[in-house]
Amino acid sequence: MRKTILKLIKKIDITLFVIYGFMGFGSVYLGSLIRDKIELSFWPELLICVLIISPMYFLVRLAKKKYLPKI
Repeated sequence: MRKTILKLIKKIDITLFVIYGFMGFGSVYLGSLIRDKIELSFWPELLICVLIISPMYFLVRLAKKKYLPKI
């Protein structure tokens, strides 16, 4: 059990883990800001949030691959 946990921890990309952590807090703030500004039902709000927030995570992964060297 302990070996499995240590192996899993070694596979975690620390840079992305930290960046995604900050982006998670930002996403919560951005999502609440969007919900405050527009009054729609649940599904359109969800669609708008997904279309705005999800590409940010994809772009961070692309930027990491391009600008940070592999270790």
